[in-house]
Amino acid sequence: MSNSLSERSLSAIVWSFLDKLGSSVISFVVTIILARLLSPEDFGLVAMVMIFFEFSSVFVESGFSTALVREKTISEADKSTTFIFNLTASLVVYAILFAGAPWIATFFKQPLLAWIIRIMGLNLIVNALSIVQHSVLLQKIDFRTQAIVRSVAVLISGSCAVLLAYNGGGVWSLVARFMLMDLTTTLLFWLIIPWKPSAQFSRESFKKLFGFGSKILAAAVLDKFYVHIYKLLIGKLFSAATLGFYTQANNFTNMVINTLFRTVHNVTYPVLSKLQDDTEKLKAGYRKVLKISSFVIVPAMVVLGVLAEPVIRALVGEKWLPSVPMLWLLCLSGLTYHFSSINLNVLLVLGRSDLSLKLEIIKKVNITISIIIGLQFGIYGLIIGEVVSAYINLFINAYYSKKFLKYSIPEQLKDVMPTVAFSALIGGLLFFLKDYPAFPGIVNVVLISIVGGVVYLALHVLAKTEEMEMLRRLIIPKTLKLISRG
Repeated sequence: MSNSLSERSLSAIVWSFLDKLGSSVISFVVTIILARLLSPEDFGLVAMVMIFFEFSSVFVESGFSTALVREKTISEADKSTTFIFNLTASLVVYAILFAGAPWIATFFKQPLLAWIIRIMGLNLIVNALSIVQHSVLLQKIDFRTQAIVRSVAVLISGSCAVLLAYNGGGVWSLVARFMLMDLTTTLLFWLIIPWKPSAQFSRESFKKLFGFGSKILAAAVLDKFYVHIYKLLIGKLFSAATLGFYTQANNFTNMVINTLFRTVHNVTYPVLSKLQDDTEKLKAGYRKVLKISSFVIVPAMVVLGVLAEPVIRALVGEKWLPSVPMLWLLCLSGLTYHFSSINLNVLLVLGRSDLSLKLEIIKKVNITISIIIGLQFGIYGLIIGEVVSAYINLFINAYYSKKFLKYSIPEQLKDVMPTVAFSALIGGLLFFLKDYPAFPGIVNVVLISIVGGVVYLALHVLAKTEEMEMLRRLIIPKTLKLISRG
């Protein structure tokens, strides 16, 4: 990468990390407080609603955001066309949700869901209003603005939700949190980027953007459906409380993934898209992304899995302990997330959204089989099936990385083997240390985690790994330079 692009990339990673560190940590702290004030049933109800909202948002966005980010220059016609389409789609989808709310409530046997859906559904329209601004910032690799906007929105929405929950707001505290988050984000985007849409709807722009985005839409529909099929089945076949426990376990794994991997993932897509015509540089870029993301994700998931019980007990309380076995399993699944995302991203960078869709169809057949088999053994059979299918899908995602970049699974595993080995060692160390508490509660968890982190870094230093060299020679110096400039 050129020095200019390299500097912009690192600056973006720093700001994206600050974004995730700020917004994700604040959001996680808010979730912990709300978990102590509210019941698992409250979280389960909102999880049921989110199944339909996240699925609906895919139709509203329809792959236009991803298509815009790939453009070397985004024209006014592209922006206006995207804005008009997304806003129209949001109104149509909200109308469908409004009409179908009673049916959804009946399906889950939860009458309150009808009102929650009709109120929270307004967020689809609110989010559609800022899709263009968000896409433009991504295309420009401007993560500083996004970091500021998201952190402010998380703080405002989280504070209001905690205040409501403390005063007996129940499930409506969670509803208010999600609504205020999206409303604040959209308002800030419009204040910071006062772009004025025109009535211009370009057929040429629509054909170009939707031609690429339609494949993303189809793949995303499949992906969202199967991501949420577990919540749908748990909510329908088990109970709102069980879904609440599963959602809480997901919150912990998502905290790690959002903060540590999506920071890198969100930046590398627009950055590596600029290298799509140079296969050698593209492969080198992906190797670095895989090594650095594994360097932080793998040990974090291992530590979270080993310390699951003391973490749950100390942070959210005894009533959430049924989440612990679920968290163990989801950490195993979480180890594959960055591998799969990086391999799948190759196709999007190369503009092969058609092949991305093909892979999604194959993977969903695999997940369907695992669900059918897993359900025969209850809730844990279902989650174990989720873990097994995640590992099978990793190999499926890597197929085209080997074909287009000559970057096969064996080569990828060889690149991350030191990280995997060192993570396993600290996992074994922490497994024995966690049973000898020197301090109460969360203090002991933090101290044990620090010990594990120090040992892990020491092993990388002694082995003189490429990851440590990248940190020492590139990332840390340039980050300090950027901070001093700031």
